[in-house]
Amino acid sequence: MEKAKKKVLWVCNLMPAFVASAAELGRGQNKEGWISGAAAKVMEGDELSLAVAFPVKGDEKMSGMAGLVRYFSFYEDTDHPENYDPSLEASIGRICEEFKPDVIHCFGTEYPHSLALQKLGEWKNKVVVHIQGVMQSCAEQYYGGLDEAVTESATIRDIIRGDSLWKQKEKYEKRAEREKTVLSLASYACGRTDFDRAYVESINPSCMYFSMNETLRPGFYGKLWDRDNIVKHRIFMSQGNIPLKGLHVAIEALKLVKEKYEDAHIVVAGDDIVNKPFYKIPGYGKYLKSLLDKYGLKDSVSFMGQLNESEMCAEYLETNVFVLASYIENSPNSLGEAMLLGVPSVVSKVGGVPSMAEEDKEVLAFDAGDAKGLAEKICRFFGSEELQDELRMAARKRAMLTHDAEANYKMLLWIYDKI
Repeated sequence: MEKAKKKVLWVCNLMPAFVASAAELGRGQNKEGWISGAAAKVMEGDELSLAVAFPVKGDEKMSGMAGLVRYFSFYEDTDHPENYDPSLEASIGRICEEFKPDVIHCFGTEYPHSLALQKLGEWKNKVVVHIQGVMQSCAEQYYGGLDEAVTESATIRDIIRGDSLWKQKEKYEKRAEREKTVLSLASYACGRTDFDRAYVESINPSCMYFSMNETLRPGFYGKLWDRDNIVKHRIFMSQGNIPLKGLHVAIEALKLVKEKYEDAHIVVAGDDIVNKPFYKIPGYGKYLKSLLDKYGLKDSVSFMGQLNESEMCAEYLETNVFVLASYIENSPNSLGEAMLLGVPSVVSKVGGVPSMAEEDKEVLAFDAGDAKGLAEKICRFFGSEELQDELRMAARKRAMLTHDAEANYKMLLWIYDKI
């Protein structure tokens, strides 16, 4: 007799790209690629019957099949995730009643739906919350060391939208409070680093913590950085649209790097918040623009906008050095992707990053906010192909284990069995 498949519901904070593509909805997000990476492995196997639920704005409701995956939508004000709407409990509850999952896997701890799942009575004990970032630390480090003169200023856009830097920090603080509530109620949690494990234990010592590494997007496996194909002295950052990501520190460092390597250039993926009309530019974008003007670096920093999986992979493979300049991270997939591809990487020593890569053996590292230290590490890589190869290949070897899709899939099945 054929064994029945375990029914698993994934609750995400956006429509995953693989759902949008398979269902021809044409509007999925390229962010949070670990969800697509894990889903690809689930669909290869025959142990699980997978459904995905995600928020939509307005009254539009969607459900159907995306290949082998069933999908559902629920209403949530995604523009204001700091606010909680109790009606979520009923709408997500109806999805649970229809699909009847054996396990509910909630990606992210700080969203309104994350809390709703902890209030669903009979379904609550089937929920495992998946820690992405640690919101408490993100809120604390949101300003990225910027002076008060910058954080307290506001542009026309900020005033009209009520979205200044201090307002953004307030929203993170509200999300951090919700995260604490969710973790205090949670029976199960998944994480990946010493940093997030310690945080969960500080909030809820009775919560069962599972350690499970991320599976990255399929396009990052089987490819390898080749020095013959790079743009020399090109620096790549995966995003820089909020202060805690440290783009302002990287710009300060670039000024120093160019004293030795005149052709050094930073390429930034993600939202371009700098090259906008004066009435649309946010406060942080205005500050970045002032730095570029001050140091004459406008032509030395390029903003690429949102990139899909293949475009991101191509950027990594063309870059000389990947830089993670954040003031806080848990287990950034951008670093995992760089390591898996064998890209020389310079990282800030924050949060869970030391759990991902060892300083001076797999990556070069600097103290967050230290532009001079970052510049020195970049120049060390630029000046030594031997050092690049030694560290990047060690990093790739580690990433091949950390992000082993088959091993991570087996761990996922084990966790679901335990729940």
